[in-house]
Amino acid sequence: MNSPNEFFLEENEKLAELIGILLGDGHLHKKGENSYLGSILSISINRVKEPEYVEYVRQLLIDLFNEKPKIHPQIDNKYIDLKIYNDQIIHFMIIKGILTRDKVKNQISVPNWIKKYELWIANNLYNWELKYRSLVIGCLRGLVDTDGSIYVDHFNKIIGIGFKNASFVLVQDFKDMCKALKIRTGKITESLYISKSSNKKFVAYQVLITAKRHVKKFLELIKPKKWEFKKKEFEKVLNSLGSSIEQALESKYKRKDCFLL
Repeated sequence: MNSPNEFFLEENEKLAELIGILLGDGHLHKKGENSYLGSILSISINRVKEPEYVEYVRQLLIDLFNEKPKIHPQIDNKYIDLKIYNDQIIHFMIIKGILTRDKVKNQISVPNWIKKYELWIANNLYNWELKYRSLVIGCLRGLVDTDGSIYVDHFNKIIGIGFKNASFVLVQDFKDMCKALKIRTGKITESLYISKSSNKKFVAYQVLITAKRHVKKFLELIKPKKWEFKKKEFEKVLNSLGSSIEQALESKYKRKDCFLL
């Protein structure tokens, strides 16, 4: 039983999406930890490049928590922080698997209540379809919209999807969740990158989706906001290359080959 003052939400696609967003571009600070006077949930978004996404995440927070986030512009004026100051909400999000400490050092991962593996799915198909499939979809949407990318390969005139993070475990989770949805990804690669905030060097891990039919399936199933808000821009780029979105996603496999997915 939950106490009358304890915050609680059902595990659903929206909550799973917020988990993905927090794992990508969010932070939690717990009251009393590192001299914080109160608990804070914070999400950083580029308001210059992604103004629609700022409003989308703001509304998502309102829908979930029934509380309007405070908007704090960062010093560089390109990013803003959406913040919620609520001890009970932050306590709940910690219970749901979001860490309050350094995400890189702790090699953050997707909470177990969201991700499911092939053997579990095979033995629990009804529950997978009823609940957990939508949780995986929501979490992947949150991850790709924050630390993911959707790009045009100019040479091959195709659309690709990538996910990069300093946590190898999180990138592996992304890959495994795609696999659970029968979306094929490439191998995980690593490279060095420099943090814009601290100017420190970190190892980053990345996984790509490049096969046309799997890119198309990801876009249609996950419905990333990056794609929804920027689709016209992708069309313009492809048109300049003498192609189109339809051609970029057109698979050589016909409908009869769908069983291979």
